[in-house]
Amino acid sequence: MIFSLFLENEKATERFGEDFALALEKGNLVTLEGDLGTGKTSLSRSVVRTLADNEEMDVPSPTFTLVQVYDLPKFNLTHADLYRINEPEEIDELGFEEAREAGVVLVEWPEKAEGELGKADFVIFLEHQGNGRKITIEAEGRAAERLERSLEIRAFLRSNQRGNFKRRYFTGDASARSYEIIYGKDCHEILMNAPAMEMPEQNGQSYGEIAHLATSVSQFVGIDRLILKNGFVAPEILAQDLKNGLLITDDLGRDGVLDEERKPIENRYIESGKLLSSFHQKVWPKHQKFDDLTLDIPAYDRGVLRAEVSLLLDWYFPYLTGTEINQPLKQEFYRLWEPFFEIFEKAEQSFVMRDYHSPNIIWRQNEQGLKKIGLIDFQDGQIGPTAYDVVSLAQDARVAISRPLEERIIKAYCDERKKGARIFDEEQFKLIYAIAGAQRVSKILGIFVRLDKRDGKPAYLKHLPHCRDYLKRNLEHPALSSLRQFYIASKLVEE
Repeated sequence: MIFSLFLENEKATERFGEDFALALEKGNLVTLEGDLGTGKTSLSRSVVRTLADNEEMDVPSPTFTLVQVYDLPKFNLTHADLYRINEPEEIDELGFEEAREAGVVLVEWPEKAEGELGKADFVIFLEHQGNGRKITIEAEGRAAERLERSLEIRAFLRSNQRGNFKRRYFTGDASARSYEIIYGKDCHEILMNAPAMEMPEQNGQSYGEIAHLATSVSQFVGIDRLILKNGFVAPEILAQDLKNGLLITDDLGRDGVLDEERKPIENRYIESGKLLSSFHQKVWPKHQKFDDLTLDIPAYDRGVLRAEVSLLLDWYFPYLTGTEINQPLKQEFYRLWEPFFEIFEKAEQSFVMRDYHSPNIIWRQNEQGLKKIGLIDFQDGQIGPTAYDVVSLAQDARVAISRPLEERIIKAYCDERKKGARIFDEEQFKLIYAIAGAQRVSKILGIFVRLDKRDGKPAYLKHLPHCRDYLKRNLEHPALSSLRQFYIASKLVEE
């Protein structure tokens, strides 16, 4: 794929540098060709400053040092200028192969290497054109797709009067979604990049279809509207392109429920538990028609439950034992789970967000009541047992919640529920909590290993120890004794 653009001035070059920087990923090699003064170093400077999120960062030309290395938040970036290289063999001494493994390599004057660099992911040509410069980029495969998507985002910004907004990477999650902060003169907003989701097939269906995962941004938009209508805080959508999966929302803030050391802030978890009590007593329609979309909230049914616990066998069991699980053991696993799935389906139902935990809870210190907590991730929500969201909070997959804090969160939720108009059966709730907890953490153990083995995201493995502890806690419920015995015998949990 060939991209060709005219950059009319330095500001346009800077903006393209932002767009290009946000298309890069670890392992990319970028070569920049062009005569002296065509803007190779200017473009590289914009790329480095964008990835560093520092407009004032000193980014000198590496003409005399040959190589300049930047330790950036997402990955290292190595900026090289080969103009002074005399022999192609000198390339080996610069360590580009190791640099590429650690991050991204940008090379000016690659022709001096005479083919020693290897295949570039992006080949950039710069040339003077009138009062500006023409830039041509050659790329293929994933690199081309990422750049094409980044340029689509800039076009989306232009169509919504934000063409000159600065773009900075904010965060990604366990899915293909990513987020940016976009800056105007007097404001900053959040851009959600949510391309249509595709999942590998499982028995003729994609995992996403089986588990009822949202495949388009429309699900987020529809649920967002329902949450706001019910008096809770969610992002206000300022601009949208539902077809292409792009949204601009207001920014609810950065403060969450963890302290600077990423430890739980107890009162914030307690208040988050109390919010769930109000949330679960609202009316949530399964079907809602809007002018621009139709929302259908699926049921958290047996098919979803079975597909989710399968992840434990498919990913976590081989990771733990070094062998694949045999068919008789797998059949016994499903047989033992079936009666619990039935109890799960018959439990008190509401809309459950399913990932109501620390990454998705915004603490709004200066607000009161329900407005104190912002909700930001709910597109995969389904109609299911109310206990499920309490589990996702009190057994936070991303942080170790102590048993005493877990018990206080549950008590805060139950106390609030008893004040409500609905009849609340605390003992039955705690049974469903144990079932939902065992099911959820079984799924998560599989997902975290899958994220490492399949998706190249090993950081999630650090959460396995506290997730294993959650599993032991859930299996302590007397009603789950048969499951507990199986998990112990299969070495999925310690005795």
